Amino acid sequence: HFTRYLCRPRRLEIASLLRLSDRQVKV
Repeated sequence: HFTRYLCRPRRLEIASLLRLSDRQVKV
């Protein structure tokens, strides 16, 4: 589900999503 975000040139959005996903994955 990261392909959609990667397609978009929004590094800030990707960074925030990665952080949120990291937290969910750890939990």
